[in-house]
Amino acid sequence: MPLAALAILIALAAMEPFAGLRRGALEAGRLWLAMKRLGPALAEGADADVRTDTDGDIVFDKVAAAQSGTSPLVHAIDLRIVAGERVALVGPSGAGKSTLLALIAGEIATLTGNVQAPAACLFTQRTELFQDSVRDNLRLAAPDADDDLLWQALHKAGLAEQVRSFGKGLDTTLGEGGLGLSGGQARRLALARLLLHPSRVWLLDEATEALDAATAHDVLQRLDRHACDHGQTVIIATHLRREAALADRLVGVRHGRIAFDVRRGTGNFDAALAALRQD
Repeated sequence: MPLAALAILIALAAMEPFAGLRRGALEAGRLWLAMKRLGPALAEGADADVRTDTDGDIVFDKVAAAQSGTSPLVHAIDLRIVAGERVALVGPSGAGKSTLLALIAGEIATLTGNVQAPAACLFTQRTELFQDSVRDNLRLAAPDADDDLLWQALHKAGLAEQVRSFGKGLDTTLGEGGLGLSGGQARRLALARLLLHPSRVWLLDEATEALDAATAHDVLQRLDRHACDHGQTVIIATHLRREAALADRLVGVRHGRIAFDVRRGTGNFDAALAALRQD
């Protein structure tokens, strides 16, 4: 056997023991994402009072809650969101919008009252990507997804052609935090991962805050299209008009309380939407 061929075989044999380590690293990535979200609740010893045996509706019953041992951030919340609805929680920073999303996601416990909600997927302005291939970053949401399904998600997110242009396609290796991608590309990769997630409830927390107007509107249109096609429940925490415009119902949050609840087709809805910040 030629020495060059022998050297290749030896190298491949040496790499084999590390295959298990790589699979373990992917599992660690999934665990890290979960622990990052649940860490505050675990540190508090909190037992999040969220019922998931539901018919798809989300119900707050006289709920008060706080984040990480602070004084209560939301008070006396009574709210029902019917499966398939699109609701925007609107209000200034610190009003309690993100706390309501955290309650739905089961990340924090109630101080009083209870929350009934199905399993949900949270999509925030932070893009969590790992030093691994495009394929395995996507599979964090759907471990058993085949390549055809991954390409479909990338196409829906508007990223398929760019990934193909990378040369290695799904095998393209990203740096930590998505190094090697532009901000818009990283956001679209996160969007593709969201589209792969099996949850029927999306929680969007200032999802396009860091994007330029053109990219933001394109991402929102793609979210809107997928939600329409699949009957997703969509809850958006925002102070931006472009994000709230996806909703058919606006719930105003002020000082941890619900200030108003208005529906599309009314003058109050139009006025509340117009009062939000433009792009």
